[in-house]
Amino acid sequence: MLYKKIHNCLISAQKCALCDASAPDAHGICSSCHADLPWLLNPCRCCALPLPRTLAPGGLCAHCVQTPPAFERTLAAFNYDFPISQLLPNIKYQRQPAHLGWLARVLAAYLQQHYEDDWPDALMAVPMHPFSELKRGFNQAQLLAARLSQQLQLPLNDSLRKTRRTPHQAELGLNARRGNLHHAFAVTEQPPRHLALIDDIMTTGTTVNTLAQVLKSAGAERVDIWVLARTPEMR
Repeated sequence: MLYKKIHNCLISAQKCALCDASAPDAHGICSSCHADLPWLLNPCRCCALPLPRTLAPGGLCAHCVQTPPAFERTLAAFNYDFPISQLLPNIKYQRQPAHLGWLARVLAAYLQQHYEDDWPDALMAVPMHPFSELKRGFNQAQLLAARLSQQLQLPLNDSLRKTRRTPHQAELGLNARRGNLHHAFAVTEQPPRHLALIDDIMTTGTTVNTLAQVLKSAGAERVDIWVLARTPEMR
């Protein structure tokens, strides 16, 4: 029932979801708010880390050159700045998932504009442990993935599971993050050859890199990462 109510919220918008004043465009926000969003410019092609504007577009950050991750490419629409840095925590911790409706539409349009490769065979949400999802009432990554699946006409695959409850990554330092997810995920069936992992925020990339390793061990050949926002560097 809760997911049905959330779905109804995601598809209804009478005014701009941000300023609540102007009429929304096809994405659900007005053109002024759309232009003022913290768009991510010149990201690393692999991990989407914001790069200095002096570097050529489409390049790699030093970390991805020295230590390539298990995933092939990351696409993120935004820097983790206001208002995105306020909206995304509110979605998760203040139970305000309605904003995922217009955010998914904006991300879908961004992907259609910036994704030059073959589209993935399926989309897959970063999973939550069942107890954590029950406590929150929803998995924001799952809701986002479901909306992208509809808008991009790509199938949704749910064979990835979180089998061990872990502390929130945001509460941990970098070294602790790396060990926190050890043996925390499992794949229940043969994954598609090419997948896109969906999440709301990418910080260090530890979670998605762990998941990419798990999926490739289970038979996937390529894993891309699609997120709403990328934070500044945290190594």
